[in-house]
Amino acid sequence: MGSIVFKHVYKQYKGESSPSVNDFDLRIEDGEFLVLVGPSGCGKSTTLRMLAGLEDITQGELYIDGKFVNYTSPKNRDIAMVFQNYALYPNLSVYENMALGLKLRKTAKHDIEHRVNRAARVLEISHLLDKRPNQLSGGQKQRVALGRAIVREPQVFLMDEPLSNLDAKLRAQMRAEIIKLHGTIKTTTVYVTHDQVEAMTMGTRIVVMKNGIIQQVAPPYELYDDPVNLFVAGFIGSPQMNMIEGGIERRDGVYYFTNKRFMLPIPAVYEPHIHTNGANLRQIVMGIRSEHVVLEPSEGIENENDERTVSGAIDMMELMGADTYVYLKIGEFSIIARTEAHSTFRNGDRVRVRLNMRKAHFFDQHTGMSLRAPGDVGR
Repeated sequence: MGSIVFKHVYKQYKGESSPSVNDFDLRIEDGEFLVLVGPSGCGKSTTLRMLAGLEDITQGELYIDGKFVNYTSPKNRDIAMVFQNYALYPNLSVYENMALGLKLRKTAKHDIEHRVNRAARVLEISHLLDKRPNQLSGGQKQRVALGRAIVREPQVFLMDEPLSNLDAKLRAQMRAEIIKLHGTIKTTTVYVTHDQVEAMTMGTRIVVMKNGIIQQVAPPYELYDDPVNLFVAGFIGSPQMNMIEGGIERRDGVYYFTNKRFMLPIPAVYEPHIHTNGANLRQIVMGIRSEHVVLEPSEGIENENDERTVSGAIDMMELMGADTYVYLKIGEFSIIARTEAHSTFRNGDRVRVRLNMRKAHFFDQHTGMSLRAPGDVGR
């Protein structure tokens, strides 16, 4: 009912040398909660505006519920949009703000009353229906904006960074509210954000964009565990994935990741990719998440022959509540390890750093593309 299909859609503004949205090709299933995420200027909001009918499509085709809508006006697309700035009328009550769109569509009065009261119950704002927007908190205003969209009962909800004006605590609360709301009404939702935490906690699938181009489309766990390139690997995850430059060498039948400080054996599961992907093995970036960096006391490190470890020094420690981020210097390289909150390590300590190489990622430094990870999810 609310499926959306982009077929090789482009958007190029007059005077620009390259498209703002470049060959956007994607199917969004009915009832899906899809998140568009990426840095400022990546084309995510432009994509949403083309879907809403607020921007013309330069090239390609757009379908909603199987209907070609390139030239369909916004009011005839059966969508509802929630904006960053709430867009509430200050002179109208909450009830009147929520009902206005229905009144303009000549909806019967009893139907308006039923829809508004039902949406207010779902959003827990029934007690606010007589108030004006200037009497509401930011979170309450956002609920009213959501309620105004819900009463439309559209095929598709579009949300353009709706939580960016809220403080951190309220953003977390509203994320949970929107997820719960989607579970209740199950309307197809396309949500735009630059905040990867929002994307990872809310989306059933996430579209990562850069320079108008889709980099990867996948569920949150797959983006985190199997990024297809250096950009996705660095953009998704907090703290950012550790990136170490080096190369891959074969010695005595074993592949190693090597540079001035590291000589780490690569698990055999990677060998088929090393042989076949055509990467320049002298210019490789190894990526590894902070939770896969293990710290051990440095006793005996000078005599340590374990080729899976290197010697490092703690530069700084950052307590994050349940975890501590440990910033390490290994020669000229810097990496971050995630440890338990009550760590016994201290600034300046020498430590042995053990990397879980089965969780490492390897990328061609020139193309940025992954040599693939153990599971090859989705390939």
